Amino acid sequence: MSEEPTKLNPSIVVLKTGEKLITILQEVFEGEDEDRKGVCLVMNYPYELSLFSAPNEQDPEKDLSVKFSKWCPYSVETSFRIPYDGILTIGQPDPGLTQAYMAKVESSREAPTDTAEPMPPSGAEDSPNWQLQQQAVQEAMASMPIDRAQDVMASPPVVNPEVV
Repeated sequence: MSEEPTKLNPSIVVLKTGEKLITILQEVFEGEDEDRKGVCLVMNYPYELSLFSAPNEQDPEKDLSVKFSKWCPYSVETSFRIPYDGILTIGQPDPGLTQAYMAKVESSREAPTDTAEPMPPSGAEDSPNWQLQQQAVQEAMASMPIDRAQDVMASPPVVNPEVV
């Protein structure tokens, strides 16, 4: 992402699967000027939105709250490409929701990233095969030029992203 997320406006995205997300959208283009063609959208810091009941005796009209859940919780990625035909609609979030989302994004960006070693499959800790595989990975990464190793570990680059 070329700009700081705090300078971009989030969007509400409803996927064809029915999931409702809040995310910072960018569009990926291929080509230049008149030959430029949209390829897909990139969702940066997507969070799934869900409503839950939170009884409020002082103001019964405010008895619903919004819950943010990481959209793809099993991934360490924060940006995801999505085809145009995977999206049902895009809208602008409520200002309060925007503020809460941006605070969530900032706190997730400041959180330390987990750089722990990969966990072996259950029961494989003592397996010579697991140990040899991990040693081979470490040797391959060590013999690789630093800039290439970083490329291998990084997510694929986004081509010409623009804010939607």
